Amino acid sequence: MSNKKIIHYNLDKIDAVGARFNLIYGERSNGKSYQLKHKKAVEKYLKTGKRFILMRRWKEEISSEKIEQYFQDVDVSKLTNGKYNCITLYRKLLYLSNYDSETGKTKRFEKIGYVVALSTEQNYAGASYLDVEDIIFEEFMSRSVYIANESNKLMNFYATVDRKRLTTRLWLVGNTISRVCPYINDWGLHNVISSQKQGTIKVVEFDGESEWLSERIKIAIEYCQSTGVSSGTIGTNANMINTGAWETAPQPHLPKSYNAYDCLYRFGFQYQGFKFLCEYLMDKELKKDACWFIRPYFKEFSDKIIVFSDSIKISKFWQRDIYNISIKNEKLRNLFMTFKENKIFYANDLCGTDFKQVIDFQIRR
Repeated sequence: MSNKKIIHYNLDKIDAVGARFNLIYGERSNGKSYQLKHKKAVEKYLKTGKRFILMRRWKEEISSEKIEQYFQDVDVSKLTNGKYNCITLYRKLLYLSNYDSETGKTKRFEKIGYVVALSTEQNYAGASYLDVEDIIFEEFMSRSVYIANESNKLMNFYATVDRKRLTTRLWLVGNTISRVCPYINDWGLHNVISSQKQGTIKVVEFDGESEWLSERIKIAIEYCQSTGVSSGTIGTNANMINTGAWETAPQPHLPKSYNAYDCLYRFGFQYQGFKFLCEYLMDKELKKDACWFIRPYFKEFSDKIIVFSDSIKISKFWQRDIYNISIKNEKLRNLFMTFKENKIFYANDLCGTDFKQVIDFQIRR
């Protein structure tokens, strides 16, 4: 067993920023959820009487068994001086409760919060949550499926809770599963998150989108410091679990050094806020074995470069389908038809993983 000291996450730094919207992400089991469920949920209720909302994405995630297990590491007895000993869920309401080990029965007492599923946010439109100051949305990054228009649904629910008080704070908590996330895309945070270092907090401010709202909207983004201790896992997602690195899948890299190739042609990809520069390379020595090389790109594309994108622009250089361009150039058409899986290489695994997750077309084999 390692004697190395574990770095536990502390909520205080991002809390001090005072942002209404807060994104907290990093490695698994570093204490993010533990800090939030204590400082913005249970302990805050005990000190102020203000309740909270615990949110999950799907209604299947808010069963009594799963939610009560989520609060198992909260020492309710210690926090309440022995008055209560557990937290229970009843009809999507959270209660400080007492479990009697002799009878096997639990008795509910004080209501401390609510549990909701984002997928059913429309059902809460008429509800009143004027006793709530914090919404905790767990696992906002997903490795599988998001809800259609998810970020808009979250904002609709936020508006239902806050009722224009501008006092409710939203806490989005997640592991470094994928940067392809609707909140990162829809809120224009890709450039911030793609360059953010672990252990830092970035703040982004937006002007209010209404003539009646003069206040600037502040988003705080924290990439949590690594705990510095391995969880002992192996496999392709071990770096994410152990260190908080972004989860990736192995991708093909150039067989030789980049300097061993001549670049014959360049074009761009832009999808969901991600930008990539793609180069058609030829082996300098062999003068054959042409291939495609993709790397991240952080500048604006030139008006004279062909870009394939999910955005629409009135320009012949802005195209939708790499295999069916609207430019009447047979040489270009034939070139793009060689964009096939066995000829594509990536700058690194993260680049290839991001690229394959954001594009809206199927790479041909």
